[in-house]
Amino acid sequence: MQNPVVADLLWRSLAIFLLIGALMGVATALLLIFKPQLLQRINRVANHWVSTRHISQLMDRSIRTERWFYRHHLVMGPLVVVGAGYMLLYFGWLLDRAAALRALKGYIANPPLAGALLDVLLLFALIGAVVALLIGAVYWVRPSLLRGLETQSNRWVSSRKATKVIDVTHEQVDRFVVQHAQGVGWLLLAGSVYLLVVMFRWLL
Repeated sequence: MQNPVVADLLWRSLAIFLLIGALMGVATALLLIFKPQLLQRINRVANHWVSTRHISQLMDRSIRTERWFYRHHLVMGPLVVVGAGYMLLYFGWLLDRAAALRALKGYIANPPLAGALLDVLLLFALIGAVVALLIGAVYWVRPSLLRGLETQSNRWVSSRKATKVIDVTHEQVDRFVVQHAQGVGWLLLAGSVYLLVVMFRWLL
């Protein structure tokens, strides 16, 4: 069950966060109305562009571990088989379904839905265990049979194109605010004052 003290603390924290945001909105609105040039200088400093290209280049590389795993298949294969066998034993016979269902009902109030979700989770766990058991046995006895599957599954998909689209500046909003500084300032002031009043009334 939800703790009312924790819930009240979270709501008050959110209200204080919004109150601080409203105060900052009022200050920004006053700058937009009376000193837009000063806000432009602050905006140029705050909008320093940090490119993610170097980070994406570090992440956009493959790390090959297949040779190590194939070299130690007599050790890793039995470990995979034992782990998969334990999963089959636990989820197939040892799992206390009633206790698992009670734990799941703490998050899902509808008992039929909780039971159906538990059945689906158990089914996925058992299927995964069977697949892992088969792969582990093949990997243990004859790992060369997995090379074709491993080659298909290890096709490298570069994220460079996706990050290249993101790694550009969008200054349309800044230009609009600069061109309509006072109008945006009055709208922001009205919204910030309204939020300020609502948060004060809620906290008091």
